[in-house]
Amino acid sequence: MQANVNMKDMIATSEDLLVRTEDDFWRLPGDGLWEVVAGRAILLPPNENEHSDITAILTVLLYNQMKLTGRGCVRPTPNVAIPGPPDSPGEFWSRVPDLVVSSHKPRRNYPVGQPPELVIEILSTRRGNVERTEKIEDYARAGIGEYWIVNPFDRIVEVYLLRDGDYQLTQRDPHDLLRPQAFPGVAVDPRDVWAALD
Repeated sequence: MQANVNMKDMIATSEDLLVRTEDDFWRLPGDGLWEVVAGRAILLPPNENEHSDITAILTVLLYNQMKLTGRGCVRPTPNVAIPGPPDSPGEFWSRVPDLVVSSHKPRRNYPVGQPPELVIEILSTRRGNVERTEKIEDYARAGIGEYWIVNPFDRIVEVYLLRDGDYQLTQRDPHDLLRPQAFPGVAVDPRDVWAALD
């Protein structure tokens, strides 16, 4: 038996994926993770297993540290609203970092002006083009104080701190403890992350 399927129902057109406002964003299909950049919705592909494992390990390590200090929360793949650059299409931009650490827990997403203190991205490719160009600029515009890029290929975590509107690389040694600046008393040994993958 052959079903009558209208091809227009199966293929999303570019007009279907235009997002100008936060209301438009919340009308996107709920069966995936969406970023909004320059007025376009981008459906993120699923992560590979090692990427998911690193996210899970960092979530547990940071959660345990945050619980001990009573200082905040850890959330995987939240929506973080980003102020668009001047003259950009669409008033609403959104990124989905792999992990955030925050002193506050918004109900739906992190709105503009109330970002998490730390965002973490795990590279899916060795080059990390998006993480080191577009996302680093977007997170700086959002005023996120600290940004970690986890590089599983070289087993390094790059730590960037926001200074005068730009990120400065402050740590890249694979053996140094990771100490989020906004959460004194929290320290993660990156070797625990890599050991869990072996």
